[in-house]
Amino acid sequence: MVNDNFNKDNGLNFGVNTDSFFGIGFGLLGDNNLDRLQTSFNDFFGLLNSYKIGNIEINTEIEQLNPGSFQKLIIPLVSSFSSKPSVHLPYLQLNPASPLEEYRQVSVNAIIRVIDACRGLDVKKFVIHLTSEFEDSILFFPIEEKAKRTLIDIAVNQAKKSMSDILKETKLPPSVFALENLEVFPFDYLYPIVEEFGISVCFDMGHWGLNGFMPEEFLEKFNLNRIGEMHIQDMTEKRSDLRTTVRNEHRPLGTGILKPDEFFNSLIENRQFSGSLIIENRSKEDLISSLDYLKSGNFI
Repeated sequence: MVNDNFNKDNGLNFGVNTDSFFGIGFGLLGDNNLDRLQTSFNDFFGLLNSYKIGNIEINTEIEQLNPGSFQKLIIPLVSSFSSKPSVHLPYLQLNPASPLEEYRQVSVNAIIRVIDACRGLDVKKFVIHLTSEFEDSILFFPIEEKAKRTLIDIAVNQAKKSMSDILKETKLPPSVFALENLEVFPFDYLYPIVEEFGISVCFDMGHWGLNGFMPEEFLEKFNLNRIGEMHIQDMTEKRSDLRTTVRNEHRPLGTGILKPDEFFNSLIENRQFSGSLIIENRSKEDLISSLDYLKSGNFI
């Protein structure tokens, strides 16, 4: 049975990333036995049905470890549950913005292979990272600002080249791609790519929160009409000593400082966002906590 319209008639469409149940990449560092994975998927779908959640986003790192697993297992399973899922393209150990051209091309080819593996799915959005932790680290390099700006410009140009290559090779409409804002590298640098190519945005409220911002501020700064999907989570903040504050994202909704209920209510009042709000936690227990939060707030 395909369940795409479970959410309440409040204008918001909630969903879940598979990471929230299986861990990153279906347990990237754990057990990827396909028979056991199938059993886990059945449990996953059962949980979503019980909360009347019909949207999912699939993490695709498993295709890197088990080539062919999408066609063999994932697509048939997902198609039985959701006719139009989102897909999170691979990002671990890849960097489409690398200054090393060969590495950039390897990263682009890996992303394109996964897109091709998804051809049997009617994909709602392909969520893509165009930078990596290397670009995040540039902001902290102990070098003069002029040299830092040069590295930033190189990263943006390489990211732009990669997005162009992916669009040309896949021949997919630009709007099906959603560029995600990441932890540190300012989204201001990448947003011109969104506008130039006509792709959409995946707003991650936890990544944005790590920089000290509340979700509403992203909508004030960037065009809401460009946002095709959101990653929702909460973030905890703890002061560990006199000068150090530690922030942790991907926490269950309602357990941190991002005030997700206020954000969701503002979206309902605005009535301009029709994409999916995808829960991104890191365990089944945290996912259930987030689902209970949405249920208690009458969002689902």
